[in-house]
Amino acid sequence: MLALFTVGMLLPSASRADDAAPASRAIRLSSVQGQVRIAQGSQLLTDSALQNTPIFEGSQILTADDGQAELQLDDGSVIRLSPNSSLTIAHLRGQAGGGDAEIVLDGGLAYFELQGESASDHIRLRFGDSVVTADGFTVLRLNLDNPPGELAVFNGNAHLVRGSASSGVSIDMHGGESVSLSASDPAQYSLVESIEPDSWDAWNTDRDQSLLSAEASRTGAANDLPEANNPAWNDLDANGSWYNVPGQGQVWSPYDASSPSFDPYGNGYWMDTPRFGYIWVSGYSWGYMPFQCGAWNFFDDFGWGWAPGGCSPWWDGGLWISNIGGHRPRDYRFPLRPHPGPPRGSNPHPLRGGFQPPDNRIVAVNRRTQYSEGSLPPRSRSGPVMIAGQQVQPLRPIASRPFYAHPSSSGATEAVRPSYSGGRIPAGERPSFSPSATPASGFSHTAETPTPRPYSPAPMGASRPPGSAPHPSAASRPASSAARSAPPAGRVSSGGGGGSHASGGGSHR
Repeated sequence: MLALFTVGMLLPSASRADDAAPASRAIRLSSVQGQVRIAQGSQLLTDSALQNTPIFEGSQILTADDGQAELQLDDGSVIRLSPNSSLTIAHLRGQAGGGDAEIVLDGGLAYFELQGESASDHIRLRFGDSVVTADGFTVLRLNLDNPPGELAVFNGNAHLVRGSASSGVSIDMHGGESVSLSASDPAQYSLVESIEPDSWDAWNTDRDQSLLSAEASRTGAANDLPEANNPAWNDLDANGSWYNVPGQGQVWSPYDASSPSFDPYGNGYWMDTPRFGYIWVSGYSWGYMPFQCGAWNFFDDFGWGWAPGGCSPWWDGGLWISNIGGHRPRDYRFPLRPHPGPPRGSNPHPLRGGFQPPDNRIVAVNRRTQYSEGSLPPRSRSGPVMIAGQQVQPLRPIASRPFYAHPSSSGATEAVRPSYSGGRIPAGERPSFSPSATPASGFSHTAETPTPRPYSPAPMGASRPPGSAPHPSAASRPASSAARSAPPAGRVSSGGGGGSHASGGGSHR
């Protein structure tokens, strides 16, 4: 019962990147709607981005006319891109959950919920020749439809610096203020104590409410785990149960695992990346943290469970399956990582990579295993279960933190995230949203996207040629937010994206 069997699919030790290898810290692509592209340097990685994809330093996210994207940083910050927008992860270094990050908005309209500066974590938002930093939890909207840009601060405190120290400007802003920068003179700007509503504000608020709704299931199991502020932890509370198993520690099991055909690596994609080769992108809505670290175990009379643990991220160190329950499922087939190049024999070994993929960067996997041992016993979501010979109760949700409400421009009351002045949101108190994402292919590995083509980002202000990879620019985007693609059906313009608003205004030079 205590025997441990581990299979790891080790990733290549040499980097395929042209430049010096950056740190392996990543940002989660937590939600994708419509067409979203991912590029790395001059290479287009995918035309159809996938939820749960880790986004590394140097990556660019581009949304098409119908595209919307949400990214979650490991410190708890959230970024949302509206259609026809582009964002680059210019700098992402340090340990997961702390370090330096620089996010560049290349064009379009985006919302940022920043945790703010701390002793161990520094995040900068750059657009053109301007840089924004936050003091404590801060909600921002940045619009580049009218270069050089318009910044609105819904909640919290932000500091905007434009240009050099000798000839530029420095502005301290608080919730309810907005600023428009001048295209003719970097020293000119208009700062007002009000925020002009945008048609996408309601979408941003709705996404925030989706995150908040998951908090009812929060157990606090991840409070003492690495990256405790990562919003991805809350997906586990909302989609499964945590158990504190004597001798094992914390074990999480998804509700899906009660099915005898459940396979943790049966639903997802292999995605080729410049530095790490093929990495695993889970198709399960909750599938980010359980495939970043830790180990999956099969427990007799219970099924699959995942135990978090300290290790390198799976894209940099390995992909792990363990067995602590007496034996692994007799018919279980270990996942085989694609290996670019000739197949490695008729019986490929999972340690070395299993098969030669088609000439594509995305390989879909959708398999279902019927184990010969028969069905697992019924499992209660709220009652005791047997794990490794121990009867344990699932962890119960803890009390949700309070939130306040403010009237919207339509007169309705909408709940918004509370303000944490001068500090970070406590660990585990940011919920996460997890829409479903299931590969459409059958069991066999099949190509999902066309062969990648060279990608050349267009400079700001230049139109792009027909058929080229889209890059939002000042020339190709509408001149005002009113002309932008309409938000999803049922969305209406609201008075803001997450903070209080004040009236009045003025102009400063």
